[in-house]
Amino acid sequence: MKNLLIIILIINFVFSQQNCFSDEEVKGIFSGIKELQYKDSLNLKIQENLKIQLKNSEMITKNDSLIIIELETQLKLKDNLIKEVTPKWYENKYLWFGYGVSAILIPIWAIGQIK
Repeated sequence: MKNLLIIILIINFVFSQQNCFSDEEVKGIFSGIKELQYKDSLNLKIQENLKIQLKNSEMITKNDSLIIIELETQLKLKDNLIKEVTPKWYENKYLWFGYGVSAILIPIWAIGQIK
């Protein structure tokens, strides 16, 4: 078991020397990592902004639904008011004119019949 462990360690050291990077490659990798970290932080900010926008849109839809309910109740109240205010059949101006004319003509005719 010890021999196997020693052989694995030796092979590991031998092959690890082949994967050396130059300074330019390390700088390129480092700049790439920094750029990716910056993009990741921007993505996190964008996700937070989208969550806030989602909450705001939910609040707006709730407010809109409440406004719609209030407008519907206002319409019902206005319909009831219109029903209350519309003139009835006995409040017709031509009917009242007819009553007035008949109130004058009938007594005149009746007095004319008495003579």
